Amino acid sequence: MSNKQGIAFVVVSMATFTLEDMFIKLLSSHIPVGQLLCMFGLGTASLFAGIMWFRGIRIDEPGAWEKVPLARTLCEAGAASTFYLALSKVDLTLVAAVYQAVPLVIVLGAFLFLREQVGWRRWFAVLIGLAGVMLITQPGLAEFDPNSLWAVVSMLFVAGRDLVTRKVQKRLSSILISFQGFLVLIPTGVLWHYGMGEALVPVSRYHLVFTVGGVVFGAIGYYCIVHGMRLGEASVVAPFRYSRILFAILVGTIVFGERVDALTLFGIGLIVSAGLYAFEREARKGTRARI
Repeated sequence: MSNKQGIAFVVVSMATFTLEDMFIKLLSSHIPVGQLLCMFGLGTASLFAGIMWFRGIRIDEPGAWEKVPLARTLCEAGAASTFYLALSKVDLTLVAAVYQAVPLVIVLGAFLFLREQVGWRRWFAVLIGLAGVMLITQPGLAEFDPNSLWAVVSMLFVAGRDLVTRKVQKRLSSILISFQGFLVLIPTGVLWHYGMGEALVPVSRYHLVFTVGGVVFGAIGYYCIVHGMRLGEASVVAPFRYSRILFAILVGTIVFGERVDALTLFGIGLIVSAGLYAFEREARKGTRARI
């Protein structure tokens, strides 16, 4: 039963994260990236600060502001800024599709930086997944949009963030770590704003409602993914993260009128298949270790 509940929470989290992306993309056509980073950083950091206050979590927990947590926040800043930029330039479906390669890039990063052992089968899955990314972004073809590379850069930052997270002390609260991740968006947004010479846009009621919607759905998604991963077995629950691409295609089609071509669908299929195979190999490795 716990696995079924875990799967349900993960699927709900993917749906709510997609709705958060939808609000960001809707706002990105009116508000520049730097200002968006500040708005979402302030909104979500305030939300997590309230949760910390309610639960008695101290902002100055021992080890919270050392090198590893700070490195994680820098990866978060890079991931968010390039993600917002990608959403403002290319289809939501394309960004979500590229993001499906995160688990495979983590396998590659774990080998390169954490010295984890990776068998040839998982290496093959990584190569297939990266080939899928190439098919989605389509470099060298007439349909290639250089702005799609921002989604690739953001995906690499996310993989780096998740790798660094493995080194964060387990006694540190996940709420505090999340607060740090959103807090860093505020100075990142300010630097981006002045560095790019962006003009401030007056925030209307329409903008405010969409910002609140993005913050709320993002927070719900965060809670559901953490709760879902804790309820079920990782090898059973984690593959359902790929449901996000289905929600992205649905929202992209209905809200933004996006169309996914056959080559992109084939690339998505390669990434998802490779990722599911990598999860299956990891589960087998865990089973052998327990035996």
